[in-house]
Amino acid sequence: MLRKRFTIEGSGSYKRTSDSSSGFTPNWLNISFVVPMHLIGLLAWPTYLYLSHGDIRWPEIAAFVFMFILGSIGVDVGYHRAFTHRAFHMSPFMRLLGLFGAASVGEGSALTWCSDHRRHHRFQDTDQDPYNVRRGFWWAHMGWILGSPTSSDFTNCPDLLKDKLVINQHKYYPIWLVLSCFLLPLGIGFLLGRPLQVFLFAGFTRLFLINHFTYLINSYAHYFGRRPYSSGITARDSLVCAILAQGEGWHNYHHRFPYDYRNGHRFYHYDPTKWFIFVAQFLGLTSNLKRTPAHEIYRARIQTKRQWISAPKTPHFAKLEEALDVSLAQWQEWHNELARIRFQMGEKGSKRIQTLKANANRARHEFKILYAEWKQWLKGMAAPV
Repeated sequence: MLRKRFTIEGSGSYKRTSDSSSGFTPNWLNISFVVPMHLIGLLAWPTYLYLSHGDIRWPEIAAFVFMFILGSIGVDVGYHRAFTHRAFHMSPFMRLLGLFGAASVGEGSALTWCSDHRRHHRFQDTDQDPYNVRRGFWWAHMGWILGSPTSSDFTNCPDLLKDKLVINQHKYYPIWLVLSCFLLPLGIGFLLGRPLQVFLFAGFTRLFLINHFTYLINSYAHYFGRRPYSSGITARDSLVCAILAQGEGWHNYHHRFPYDYRNGHRFYHYDPTKWFIFVAQFLGLTSNLKRTPAHEIYRARIQTKRQWISAPKTPHFAKLEEALDVSLAQWQEWHNELARIRFQMGEKGSKRIQTLKANANRARHEFKILYAEWKQWLKGMAAPV
């Protein structure tokens, strides 16, 4: 028998939260949209080729790229890193763009999307996780969308409930969806003189692809990849998903440090979303970008690697580990003191700040030397993560 969780609000109405505790119970509203969207999305490409006689032209390609970027900005920049995790602040225009762009991918309003995703992080890999991967690949991929109730309990989103634009998008979501997902590509098609071709390719084919690229983060990125920052969770770093989902595939790092505006924290990690957010701050579109301190990232890697040590520790290795911990603590202490003084004084060029910065850099350099030596000793003692 179906078992659902309910939250009773003061009005006496029952509010549902999507979870993974029950069997598959059809969500007919979602099914009525997702199933036709998939059928049309699968048929759109061959239909487009038939109508074009195999003649693929630049207008529909340009429209496809534009609509794909718009949707990615909406979901990855807006829904995910800004609205859900509050990893940075958005300007009013950027908030509007994020909500409009996200509506173009048909994944629900900001309230439902962010509420589910916050629940996913808080209760990851449990029955309270809406797309709990331990229930199977297909369930995490899209089964939960079709077979569990749509969340209507937004008590975990008090900040979003105060946002008038977010509330407007939630209340009038069908209008936002039709305008951004269907009428926009159709209008672009008329402007380019290829209305049906653009509507099929930049509308339905694009919608089908971008949805599944998003779904892969909940499924594939919890099955395949590496876990360098936390081995106690299923989320994994996947270059494949990072390429398909605009940098969202560095999922083990993201679950370990969800409030970082970066998913790929290294400069060479493929993460167009982080690059967009970073550049947008110089245009006044984003601000207050949150970054995980480097010493915290190293601490997570060390903790994870230590869990895989299989051989007994030699006296030298034990001393090396002790020195490594002391060095990391010193680096963190200098870093925190520098951040505190900067916050209090706000004087970037003051002599005191320059001295603290030099001490922090020196501590970081000394730590990295010990860390490199520690990794060399570790090679024969640990299994790959």
